[in-house]
Amino acid sequence: MNILFLCTANLNRSKTAENHFAAKDPLHTYRSAGLSEKECKRNNTTLCSEELLTWADLVFVMEDEHVRRIEQHTDQRFLHKVINLHIPDVYQYGEPDLIEQLEKRRDTTQFEEAKVYQRGAVMKVEIERTEDGEPFFRLPDEYLVDLKWEDGDVVYWIDNKDGSWTLRKSSVASPSD
Repeated sequence: MNILFLCTANLNRSKTAENHFAAKDPLHTYRSAGLSEKECKRNNTTLCSEELLTWADLVFVMEDEHVRRIEQHTDQRFLHKVINLHIPDVYQYGEPDLIEQLEKRRDTTQFEEAKVYQRGAVMKVEIERTEDGEPFFRLPDEYLVDLKWEDGDVVYWIDNKDGSWTLRKSSVASPSD
């Protein structure tokens, strides 16, 4: 799985996340970038591009402004991949408190998708149809509880490009909310 971490300048938060998780979990490929062209140029760091967003299976941002920047530059094409970790820009690179926050978020946010993916969980379900002929399926309650999903959550389909799909709960509100 390709995982991209984004922050403002790719100097502290996202770079720490990339290096920390790459060392800890070699089963996935990690990269990081910044979302501010000005700050990335000033610090000679990697600027996020559509190519990076396309490469990533999951994109972790640090704050709401990062979600807005992605949407501003790419409309909603990549929002289904985005998970907001809600980590403020108050940490230095490699700071133990930052690593602690990253670990906490990993344990309490939608990092669950990566965990389910790693466990190789496969679920077969029966495809049913509404009276209007629309296909749907039901997720077993134990999956909903394990993933902390509830009725009304916005769920995106991610094409794994190998004949399988990943379902992921959105970390941003539905446009209709």
